[in-house]
Amino acid sequence: MSSSQWVPITAIGNLPLNEGRSLLWQGHDIALFNLGSRVIAVENRCPHQHGPIVDGIVSNVGGRVTVTCPLHTRRICLDSGQIIKPATAGPCVRSFPAKIEDGIVLLRKGLSEAEAA
Repeated sequence: MSSSQWVPITAIGNLPLNEGRSLLWQGHDIALFNLGSRVIAVENRCPHQHGPIVDGIVSNVGGRVTVTCPLHTRRICLDSGQIIKPATAGPCVRSFPAKIEDGIVLLRKGLSEAEAA
């Protein structure tokens, strides 16, 4: 994959640790989460009733990094997008390829990870 497919978004220092920030990316409302050594980009809406997960509380539960939707306390695994509380096999939060390079958050142009699979 060429580096031209990655677009600089912001300096990692602009994203507080374990907090979300939102942006419009490729027509999607995206929540970016700074997890220290990595950044996660997911669609900023809970599959339950479309709450803004960017405003949720990030925590580590059983070795998984999660965010709790502020509307109805659904807990979402940021790595898989699955709702884990309550446990459900329902829809997941869509994720987008993101990385940190030289202190800059980059998002990849093109399809989301879920669409590319």
